[in-house]
Amino acid sequence: MEKHFEPSKLDIKIFDKKNSRPFAEASLDNKEVYELRDDTMRTPIEKAEVFEQLLQTENACELWIVPVTEATSSFTQSLSEEKASALFGMLSSFRENVQRDRTFLVVGPDCSDSMKSKVKDLGYTILPCETDDLQEVTVEY
Repeated sequence: MEKHFEPSKLDIKIFDKKNSRPFAEASLDNKEVYELRDDTMRTPIEKAEVFEQLLQTENACELWIVPVTEATSSFTQSLSEEKASALFGMLSSFRENVQRDRTFLVVGPDCSDSMKSKVKDLGYTILPCETDDLQEVTVEY
């Protein structure tokens, strides 16, 4: 079955320059930033299907993907899904650090509410970000 895709209004930016700080280096005036998390136990195919729906947004906004390395125990404590937390809890017993991609939704005031609603409807956890915390996000892989 062939699918036809319309160009997305969601601009995806991937930051891969090691030790760079995307939020410290960019101007985010009049923008809101939220971290998107998929703490569900969806299969990779299910995650891809949900991401495809996210791309079909009618709102012009940005999705920033930032690779990070962090303490496994820190990451485990931040998980809201009990099964995912237990799985990564086992991982932390033999792995000190975990590498992962953090995904941030950057929206302007004109599409903030509708986009946040869409993201929540798709099952993502959406966490508001403080500017001071964002300044410390560093690309590390």
